[in-house]
Amino acid sequence: MAAKQYFENTQANEAISKFKLLSAYGGPGSIVHTAYGSIIISCIEEWGFLKKILDIQKDAVDTGVKEKNIKDYVVKQARLERNGNIGISNDARLLESLINRKGLTELKYLVLIPDIAVQDFSNKIKNSGNELAINSSFMPKVFFDKSKRYKFYKEWYNEWCKNKKNDDQYGAKFFPPKHNTENSIANLTQDNIVLICDHGHISDFPWSKFLRWRTDSPMEINSEKSIELFKSQPCCGSDDTSTAVIKITSSTANASGFDGKWLKCENCGRQTSLKGLMSVKIKCSGHKPWEAITSNNGELKYHSGNSNSRSKMPPLENCSSTKAMKVALTTGNNLYYSRMLSSIYMPDELFLDEKTLSLNSLESDLELAMDDKNFEEAMRINSIITSLKTEIQNNSLVEEIQDSEKDIRYRFEEYKALALKDEDEINVDKVEHLKVKDVTANISGSDLEKYFSRILRIDNMKITSAQLDFSRVVPLDSDADNISSKNIFSSKPDSVRVYPVVENYGEGIFFSFNEELINKFSNSKGIESVNENLYELHQKSDTFSEGAIKYGLENNWQLYLVHTFAHLIMRELEFKCGYPTASLSERIYVSNDEKYKMYGCMIYTAEGAEGSMGGLIAQTRPQNLLNLIQSALIRSTICNSDPLCWESDGQGLFELNFASCFSCSLVSETSCEHRNIYLDRRILVDENNGFFKELIK
Repeated sequence: MAAKQYFENTQANEAISKFKLLSAYGGPGSIVHTAYGSIIISCIEEWGFLKKILDIQKDAVDTGVKEKNIKDYVVKQARLERNGNIGISNDARLLESLINRKGLTELKYLVLIPDIAVQDFSNKIKNSGNELAINSSFMPKVFFDKSKRYKFYKEWYNEWCKNKKNDDQYGAKFFPPKHNTENSIANLTQDNIVLICDHGHISDFPWSKFLRWRTDSPMEINSEKSIELFKSQPCCGSDDTSTAVIKITSSTANASGFDGKWLKCENCGRQTSLKGLMSVKIKCSGHKPWEAITSNNGELKYHSGNSNSRSKMPPLENCSSTKAMKVALTTGNNLYYSRMLSSIYMPDELFLDEKTLSLNSLESDLELAMDDKNFEEAMRINSIITSLKTEIQNNSLVEEIQDSEKDIRYRFEEYKALALKDEDEINVDKVEHLKVKDVTANISGSDLEKYFSRILRIDNMKITSAQLDFSRVVPLDSDADNISSKNIFSSKPDSVRVYPVVENYGEGIFFSFNEELINKFSNSKGIESVNENLYELHQKSDTFSEGAIKYGLENNWQLYLVHTFAHLIMRELEFKCGYPTASLSERIYVSNDEKYKMYGCMIYTAEGAEGSMGGLIAQTRPQNLLNLIQSALIRSTICNSDPLCWESDGQGLFELNFASCFSCSLVSETSCEHRNIYLDRRILVDENNGFFKELIK
């Protein structure tokens, strides 16, 4: 973490983890709290290292590099020290998925966020890495002084520049935001109130306009209709020449929060209580401050490198949301919800069909033939390629995949490779980004043998994650009505050529359940309670819970069986080798679709988390593996909340958990793919009807 110092009074640098910049909780449009105040991360067009890749690409074209060699040239040049040692992901599956999901037809490179270090003593980015930095700007842009005067950043900035005592006509000394007192100069304090919209917009709270509206129309606060506050006039003057002197003071009454505060203007005398502020209904203005231009001729600055942007409103668009904005604190957990796409790296041979693999091989042969000037052979190969491309295109037109199937098909590619291909076929990657060992034999001869068709020890695996988009107020997968997401880029999709990703290297255990036994269990009484509970929940579902309940119905008791098993294994690993569940993750493979039928799970840990140095895979040794599974199942038969937990017909989010609670089956929120729902111990360990009943007896 950088010391709280300022470089040239125009730039503040702070070292932030790349996993915080691109994660389920952070990314473009997110608010991050730093030593200098709250900032909003700019869209990826303002990320310096991505611009660097585009510059290298342009150099390749300008210097005449052959088109077929451009990508190799960019990858090699990006890795040079002078260019920042920037890595480019080789996950072709993830690249193709982003192109299809987001319409990024020109996307060429998945770029890894580089390690950008900051010197504590000077606050400079090391190795002249300024051009690689990730830009941001203040959010909120409202600040107040010790006398509680509230003004926008641009107003404080203009006041500073006009004060002749500062001798700073262009505001070079203004950062960090400050103002003149009678005898000295003091730093300003940032406001902590923002307005957020379920279509992803975020705005500063317009205190001056709010005061005028409350005093001119005091009864409208009780109206169900949203107020178009951003189109109204400020308390005094106009938007361009506001003369309001806004203050927020605390009353002497014994009231907490905003109930005990008053908003007033010292210029015109208007004043009003802030009671009920958090429930006020304001129509969204469509502000997108993360899309503000923060660089100036390529020179990156932390808070507002382009001095002209200080006096401008943030970019905006027409908002089609039918709901009012929410008043929120900058520390609130509803400000930002990121939707991530994680991919386990797989060599081409594991997920591409034979025709596509043949096409790739033929294209390489064609290049060699052309280089050798063997034109007759080149024509023959080209004829085969043309025919093969036509055949592949015709097949893709017939087999058009719906959006709802894309996620499940992506998982099925992984499951099919891990569950059906043999060990040598999987371990084809020369760099060993995916290396497995079949340990199914370690349960051979035991009572567990019949339950699993395969268990793999994953010694090495690479997990690449990209952010699809983000939302505010509620998560995108909450199925709430009228939710809309925002992209992490401001350009048109067909203009995006680079995309940021992060990579993790870890280890894991893969379990594939015996499909024949799963099918046989479908006639068991053990699934009746799950089916009945899901049906009842579906009957009384609302718009907020409908999607989650529908997903549970589609994947049925099989999802409960596999998902609960994964949680029990993660919790058991806490006892066996000291992992907190927060350092583990699950990957659930469940589908009842005949085309993508699969029943399995993977428990893995990643680089940087506790225990990513062999402790997890050590649990796959013969006796360890038996003890791990048996102990997890036996431990789950007892819960501190029993009999209430065991006999529950619905608990947790949307009541989609049955015999499962924090005491027995739930794990860290960051470890679970399904928000800690679709869990039920009874389907596994009920002594009469459970899937593993023979082991429990």
